[in-house]
Amino acid sequence: MSNKVMIVSGGASGLGLAAAEKFAKNGYDIVLIDVNEEKGKLAEQKIKALGVDAIFCLCDISDKSQVQQAAKATKEAFGRADVLINNAGLEVRGSILQCTEDDWVKLYDINLKGMYYMSNAFVPMMLEQGGGAIVNTGSILGYRTVGERAAYSSSKGAIDTLTRSMAFDLAKDNIRVNCVVPGAIDTPLLRGSINDSPNPAETEKVLGSKSVFGRMGTSAEVANVMYFLASDEASFVTGAAYFVDGGWSIM
Repeated sequence: MSNKVMIVSGGASGLGLAAAEKFAKNGYDIVLIDVNEEKGKLAEQKIKALGVDAIFCLCDISDKSQVQQAAKATKEAFGRADVLINNAGLEVRGSILQCTEDDWVKLYDINLKGMYYMSNAFVPMMLEQGGGAIVNTGSILGYRTVGERAAYSSSKGAIDTLTRSMAFDLAKDNIRVNCVVPGAIDTPLLRGSINDSPNPAETEKVLGSKSVFGRMGTSAEVANVMYFLASDEASFVTGAAYFVDGGWSIM
């Protein structure tokens, strides 16, 4: 129980699992939070194979009671929370006219209210130990526009403001809060969006062109920045949005 502990939502795959692996390789015990039990249990074993401890919590972050139960399980297993990666997210395609009210509510419940529930549940443990770090996962679509992403883009744009507000409020408690802003990253979430598009091959080509490197990024490349922002190497960094977008934001 001497290791630092990292908690990651959406930890069963994609960016969340890549972050878990990065932190585990640097000696952190890991709490994986996800709605996919099968993938979550596989991820738990994968992290344990790296020589650290890990637990998987089946948890829908839009459900306050489930999040609180995950925090309780973390407290019982490890007694601390050093890093919180608010990573779980949902993408819904549709313009303001196409997106249904149910889709809008569900997306905001996960992408924003879920981030509130997670922070509200885990920050008290950081307060008890005198500090910690939070990394929120935003998106380039909070800053750049593509078609038919009204709910998703607006929710991700709000994460930037939430990050700065959290950073300001929690600075006195020695808790730093930052945000990563991924561009086109080859994750299961983006793959799903590609496959749902009218022309998947053309969509993948377009996404690759949204980088000065002419390719999509990898989950590991985002995880590296998450780790930096949570580490002591970033001790004077808070309230920042770090773009991991292959240069999309400068094009």
